[in-house]
Formats: sequence, C-alpha cells, structure tokens
Amino acid sequence: MTTNHTDAESDAIVAAGLSGVDQWREQIKLIEEAKASQPQRLAKARDEAEQARDWAMLEEPWDEQWTAIPGYNEHGDVTAMLALPNITAKETFSARLTFDMLDSGDDFDKIEDVQSKYFTVVGGDPAHMSLIAMSALSTITTLVVPQMVDELETRASNYDVRVMLAEARHKAWNARVAELRGAQDNAADYGVNPIDGYDIAANAFDPDEPDR
Repeated sequence: MTTNHTDAESDAIVAAGLSGVDQWREQIKLIEEAKASQPQRLAKARDEAEQARDWAMLEEPWDEQWTAIPGYNEHGDVTAMLALPNITAKETFSARLTFDMLDSGDDFDKIEDVQSKYFTVVGGDPAHMSLIAMSALSTITTLVVPQMVDELETRASNYDVRVMLAEARHKAWNARVAELRGAQDNAADYGVNPIDGYDIAANAFDPDEPDR
C-alpha cells in the first residue's frame, strides 16, 4: 500500500481544528512514520511483485502470446513466417518492464538482471525485445515522468526540473559521436570503462555542465 500524506490526511488535520504549529507537528509526524515504515512496505511490495511475476510467467508465457504471420512470394507460396506478439501482450510486458527497470533504481547489477530476464522471456528475439522496450520507454515518458515532475512542481515548488529536462535534451543533441569516441579511446587506454548512455545523459542533465 502506498501512502500520501498531502491530501486526505492533511485535510483531516485541518478539520480537527489544530493550531498552525500543531498542524505542522502532525504533518512532520506523518512524514516520519512514512519514512520509518518505508523499508518494510518496500520489501513487501517487491516480494509480492516477484510472486506475481512467477505466476504470470507460468500462466501466460510469452511464446503463447504471439502469432506467426506468413510471408508470400509473387507466386503465392509461403516463403517466411513473421512472429509478432498480440498488442495486449506487448503492452502488458512493456508495463512490467517499465516498473521492473524503475524499481532497479541506479543499481546496475539489478538493471542488467532485468534486461537479461526479459531477453530470456522473449527467447532472445531482438525484434520482440525492441517492441517491448520502446513501449516501456513511451510509458515512462508519458506516465511516470510527468507525474513525478508534477509532484515536484506542486509539492516542492521546484519549477526548474522541467526546464532542466529541456536543456538536457539540447545538450544531448549537441554531443558529437566523433568527440565522444576520442574520449572513449583515451578511457580505454587507461583501463576506464567505456563511455555509455548513462555517462552521456548524466553529463547532459548536469546543470553545471556548460553547453557547447
């Protein structure tokens, strides 16, 4: 169960007729309680997600969710078969990928584990993986990020984040592959991990990093 201590409970505190100071103390109390119980709630939610995943893969495996579409030559003979998942399956698995990846946070081992599991689920088919991944990316950009940005703006009065995202987009497009490849070669010479998308995005999202 998630908690939201900014709407209903805040209204209840106000309705109780408490003074401004007492209202503030109650708000702080609710926040501290939510913080203290977060590890337990998080562990419970993750355990339930893993159990739900196991059952879903047993009851509705991926290879039962796609249809083979025949390809024909000019003589009407079947020359190939194209396997495509049904739309509902694609969107369902993309939603699962969305929240599996987000729950991994910045733990790269977990992220790689999620990616490996999904490639296994789709039988290592890059086309199927691409369909799921692009749909998951769309879900993140149209659902998850807008809600988080709205929370930051309305709850924390942070009206810089949306601008930072637009500026990061500018910086990312200003990056040049030729320059990055040079830096990557230099990094490899000194045994440093190659520059990846995370590094490029982090650089673009850094407000202190000057633009070109």
